[in-house]
Amino acid sequence: HVSVYMLEVDEDSRLGREKLEGGTRYGAADVPDDGMIVELYEAARERLARIGIPRYEISNFARPGWESRHNLKYWLWEPYVGLGADAHSFSGAMRWWKEGKSVRADEAEAIPEERILTGLRLERGVALTEAEQQRYADAIAFFERQGLLCWTGGRLRLTDQGVLVANEVMAAFLPDPALAEPQAGSLNYCEAVRLTIRTL
Repeated sequence: HVSVYMLEVDEDSRLGREKLEGGTRYGAADVPDDGMIVELYEAARERLARIGIPRYEISNFARPGWESRHNLKYWLWEPYVGLGADAHSFSGAMRWWKEGKSVRADEAEAIPEERILTGLRLERGVALTEAEQQRYADAIAFFERQGLLCWTGGRLRLTDQGVLVANEVMAAFLPDPALAEPQAGSLNYCEAVRLTIRTL
């Protein structure tokens, strides 16, 4: 099992601020640019595939049968119990967590988009209900035209190019109206994704 992450530097971190200011402390001058990060990730993906360790999730690769069962529970939206400070638990219908001395709960049905987001992280993708397909039809069509999403065996999945801009694609499935799927006449989000794709 191998985990491969594309480097993301938080602009609010010491390293991020140093890089933005053109400094050299904390190794800022050695941080590769986006093109190099993509090149390194793709090289790792291709090399691992050649030796029988394919990608099964955006950042995780394993020989068939050796996938992380622990993480698959989150990505497949299966029940789990979290123990410890700030640990979250999920029954399949209810999510709860400790906040201070009290326990908070939330109806999982209120966040069905999470199932789509976690499912899209998987190489096999996610099966959408008919209602979800209708709700996100414009976003899906847009990303299919861009070569970032495709249907395989009745499941919606990120293409290899889509994996490289997964956060941008998945933002279209968030419940926040400001990040909702593109609507006719309002393609600011789509333009941002196009610009991101052009830089790859």
